[in-house]
Amino acid sequence: HVSPSTTNNEPPTTDSAPQVQSRRSRGAIPASDRAHSKQQSGRVLPEWVAASTEDAEDIPWFSAQDPRAEEAREYLPALLDAGSLTATLRNLSDGSFAVELLEEGWSACSRSSFIERFAEAAAISRLWSRKVVLQGGGEDWVIAHTLIPEASLSGAIGEVLSLGSKPLGEWLFSQAALQRSEIELCRIDSSTWGRRSWFTLQGQDLLVVEFFLPALLSRASAK
Repeated sequence: HVSPSTTNNEPPTTDSAPQVQSRRSRGAIPASDRAHSKQQSGRVLPEWVAASTEDAEDIPWFSAQDPRAEEAREYLPALLDAGSLTATLRNLSDGSFAVELLEEGWSACSRSSFIERFAEAAAISRLWSRKVVLQGGGEDWVIAHTLIPEASLSGAIGEVLSLGSKPLGEWLFSQAALQRSEIELCRIDSSTWGRRSWFTLQGQDLLVVEFFLPALLSRASAK
């Protein structure tokens, strides 16, 4: 399954900024928003963030039932927890939980094998991409990447555009009738693992990819 790297063919009207600007919470994205649809913090992400989200051959995704998941045995309770990751991290952080918005913008998409994973595959031409780092105690714990088909932004999921540095999980798990696909895993190295799943709300969906970093997984293995 292949997920594209973030691109933006429309020239920005402002310089890169550390925080997303306020946006309308529902409906199609207005032309004024499309003109400056990419925000960046200036932080450089590891190369494997793009490679693993794009399902590179050397970093494949697999189900929790796959024998390769056995390598993450000590981390599986954390990786396969179907509850709100935000709530879990808040509890672990003792009040120091934070979200750093790294980048958001349009992402071109051309791989049918990836597009077909979404409910409205035939209508997808591009996706909204949002990358953040979830932190606790001043440490980076999770790199999260959300991908949303443009058509999904016309419904309740469009509220994601106004989150800024607020955590997606808190909003997502407050929605009624939320559905979640099976969690898939990928191994970056022995101390960094990724997971991803598709969420469906009111017939529209989004993909959430989360990379659990060593500072967090070391806590999970210590339990």
